[in-house]
Amino acid sequence: MVGNLRHAAHYGVALAGVLVQLFMGLAARAEEAVQWAALKRLDVLAEKCEALGDQKNVAGLRKIAPAVKAAAALVAKDAVPMNARQPDAVRVLQGDLRSLADAIADPEKQDGEELAAILAGIHPVVEKLMEAAGLPHVHEGDTKAKDAKQ
Repeated sequence: MVGNLRHAAHYGVALAGVLVQLFMGLAARAEEAVQWAALKRLDVLAEKCEALGDQKNVAGLRKIAPAVKAAAALVAKDAVPMNARQPDAVRVLQGDLRSLADAIADPEKQDGEELAAILAGIHPVVEKLMEAAGLPHVHEGDTKAKDAKQ
């Protein structure tokens, strides 16, 4: 009986050690910066769309639309990063992004105002997606992150 108690105590201590290491590993992963290269690439494209929209450059929007559609579709189907700040919000925003990407039917034939409106909706969704994921939203020329919570 005493031998069984010693074995149980030994296994209990070993199990506690494993659990502490597992918890420490999860905590360390949660502190790591979120990585999402596809979302960052889409952000760059969405910023270009915003600039083209501000210039009322429909020809430029038609030219960039296929790349934006492909990039948005890729982000929409990506797995949510394990250490995302708000994973449920990320999933909802991915659905919004998928809907916008699907609305880009045929940029060459699509009504210019309709295409401009769809592409104008991409950047705000990307910004919210980056915030929900826990990524800073900084563009070239910005002096600080738009996501002040970082």
